[in-house]
Amino acid sequence: MKKLLLLTTVITLSFSCANKATIEFDDPKSQAVLGLFKAYMANDMQAIADVYAEEAYVFSNSSDSIAIKDNLAIVASHHEMFDNIECVWGDQGRSAWVETVTYPGFGKVSKAWFLWKGIGKASGDTITVPTHISYFWGNKDKIQRSFLHNDTSAMVKEVELAQSMAAEE
Repeated sequence: MKKLLLLTTVITLSFSCANKATIEFDDPKSQAVLGLFKAYMANDMQAIADVYAEEAYVFSNSSDSIAIKDNLAIVASHHEMFDNIECVWGDQGRSAWVETVTYPGFGKVSKAWFLWKGIGKASGDTITVPTHISYFWGNKDKIQRSFLHNDTSAMVKEVELAQSMAAEE
C-alpha cells in the first residue's frame, strides 16, 4: 500500500510540474514584441503588420474587435496628433517590460507594460498613459490577436482639441 501511495504521489507530482506555465523574458517572441515598439516609435506600420497574421484582430479598450489593418490606421494617426512619441518602462532605457508566458494546452502570450508618452501637437501638453497589451501568438509565429488596456481620455481630449482648432480655420 505504501508503494502504491508513493508511486501515485511521484506520478502526480511529475505531471503537475509538466503542466505549469513558464515565463520567458528574452525569448524570440518577447524580442519580437520589443521590435513592435521600435517600429511604432519610428512610425513603421509595415514592420508592425509583418508580425501579425493577416486575419489578426485587436481588442482596444473594448469587447468589440477590429481588424489589424484598421487598428494600424489608428496607430499611425498617433504620429499625426503627437510629437516625441515614446514608450518607456523604468529608467533603464527600456521601451517596455515584456514577458512571454507559455500556457500548457493553450499556447504563448506575450505581455507588455509601459508608459506611452507624447506631446500633443494642438495643445503642447505632454501626455503620459500607463498601458498594458497582451499578444496571443498563433500559427507560423504570428500574432493572432491582441488586447490593449489603457485610459485614452487624455489622448481623446487632444484629438478633440485638434478637431475644434481645424474647424475654426
